[in-house]
Amino acid sequence: MHQTQMRYNDVRHLPNALETLESLPETGHGLLSVVLDTSVSRVPGQAYLLFFRDAARDVRSEVEKRSPDELKDFDAAVERVDYFLLHQFSPRNPGLALYASANPEYFLAVPLPDRPAEEVVWDRQPHVAPLIEALDEYERVAVALTDKRQARIFTIFLGAITLEETIESELEGRHDPGDWPRRVRASRTRVGRQTPGKAGTIAWSGMAQARQQRRHLEQARSHARQVAGALMDLLRDKPFDRLFLAGPEEAVSLVEDVLPRPLQARLADSLSIPVHASEAEVLEEALRAAEEIERRGEVAIVQRLLEAIGARTAALGLEPTLRAASDGRVATLVVGPELDADVRACLECGQLTTETPNCPRCGATLVGVDDPRERLITEVLGQGGRIEVVSGEADELLTKHGGVGAFTRY
Repeated sequence: MHQTQMRYNDVRHLPNALETLESLPETGHGLLSVVLDTSVSRVPGQAYLLFFRDAARDVRSEVEKRSPDELKDFDAAVERVDYFLLHQFSPRNPGLALYASANPEYFLAVPLPDRPAEEVVWDRQPHVAPLIEALDEYERVAVALTDKRQARIFTIFLGAITLEETIESELEGRHDPGDWPRRVRASRTRVGRQTPGKAGTIAWSGMAQARQQRRHLEQARSHARQVAGALMDLLRDKPFDRLFLAGPEEAVSLVEDVLPRPLQARLADSLSIPVHASEAEVLEEALRAAEEIERRGEVAIVQRLLEAIGARTAALGLEPTLRAASDGRVATLVVGPELDADVRACLECGQLTTETPNCPRCGATLVGVDDPRERLITEVLGQGGRIEVVSGEADELLTKHGGVGAFTRY
């Protein structure tokens, strides 16, 4: 038996938690999956704990109809979660996911970045959909906030911002390329007094300004190359999905001009953020921009799925998607935040279907699936497929065609 007991305090550890859960085998008679809303409004009176206790009692009434051994395992898992919430948990994030079994070493707690739909589930496998949805919604983002001589580079993941690097470059002159240093003006004035004739003084002044402007521009370009190099190092160390540049237009343009191809492919947009913006301001603007891009991307995915209908590499609607999942053909499952449907599973071959009363593949008995959305997600993950959760306009479009679809391998 693979045993684990992990308590994560940072939402950025969510990928590690999901990887751990997906690698664990079934345990005993079942596993308790608990998802709670632990936002500020739920902290007074420990409302999240009261929800858990009420929901656990409802689930227990079903479990006690089965076997005494399973009920014993269920009660042990509930007791472990209850103790953790009552004595060891301090709310810091909007959501919390907990996984526990009768095995005292099998306990995992991970915070969630948003308020989730609460649930308490007793099943053979962990319910991981809330974790997958959070990862799908929050891609890793890099933000380079730069002018011509300084830059701050941030990463944003699961709603948390981290300052990765600060760059300071030498630059003669001020941010305005037409505003030259005083020492150049002073030098120009002294030479002017020593040079007979007004025309000679003006000519020298123009050449000095041209040289200074070229030096200023080359230093600014050198700074831009430093920023691009730092971003490439970051991409290798902490791969990110999107890149935002922010700062004065001219400085941002210089960085754009020297971005290597891997960064150009990830460049999403330029943000209107002051150079000395706080981390909170950077986070707010970057999350807003990333969400807009995510929503547009989801609409494009659903439209591609609709356009692919009739091809062998697409399935649209509940029954075609269930068949593809049962056959192990799903490369990417496209699903909304809810899937309300009567789905059944075959006890013999595992076929998922909406048909009754017998399996359309082998004719064996079918049993109801409590959470068809979770079951689909689990099936696809087990096949090495990807999950694309869509919302907003994309979800509305998908709902008109059965609420679910998939890009298939064949």
